[in-house]
Amino acid sequence: MVANRLVDIFELMVRQEGDLAHGVSLCSVAAEITELSGAGITLSSTGDQKTPWCTSNRVAQELMDLEIMLGEGPGDEASRSGVANQELNLMEPESSRWMMYSPEAAATGARAVFGFPVRIGAARFGALSLFRDEPGPLSETQTSDAYLMASVIGRAILTMQAGAPGDALAGELDGQSTLDFSVHQAAGMLSVQASLSVRDALVALRAHAFATKTAPSVLAQRVVDREVRFDPESGAWRDDMDKNDC
Repeated sequence: MVANRLVDIFELMVRQEGDLAHGVSLCSVAAEITELSGAGITLSSTGDQKTPWCTSNRVAQELMDLEIMLGEGPGDEASRSGVANQELNLMEPESSRWMMYSPEAAATGARAVFGFPVRIGAARFGALSLFRDEPGPLSETQTSDAYLMASVIGRAILTMQAGAPGDALAGELDGQSTLDFSVHQAAGMLSVQASLSVRDALVALRAHAFATKTAPSVLAQRVVDREVRFDPESGAWRDDMDKNDC
């Protein structure tokens, strides 16, 4: 089931990237695959700063602007907490946690909003925000698709930050390396070696794998086996098998 939905997502991306920029196409695909009214993606950086990446339409842009300006809302909460959240009826909110955001969001025409963290393992990259122009919960399928789309977005961000070409995402969706826990284990080791956040360690690992034309899972396993390490003093990767720089 998951594999089939990944194929659906990728086919939508290929179809839409001819007309839309890469980031915008991800937002458009997120809205279409979940059958919701619109989507937006924000990226988070050190210090919990939020950066807008894309929106699928005008209302999604207005909702994102509200979150950035007010510092509250579904995407902001998902990015900070790493947990999905929702407001099922903005006209009659179930809680008062977004006292400024909820009435302003309702004024845009949105009636229900949802936030899903964009993350890979322990590393959080931002959030996927979704809205619908009618109140009510997501179906089980919509929820599953939203989580899957957030995972695809996380992998797309890693691919771009590692300097890979845009079409490399096809391999990301089809391959097993992104699902290999050794990659995340290696990132954890690298974060300690280089005093990096886990997120930055993941990016560094992927970037070096791309630069050396090595499969990320292969490089990760070598890091886990202590054959390859990152030297923070020189800023170089070192191969302890032959004592030469990687």
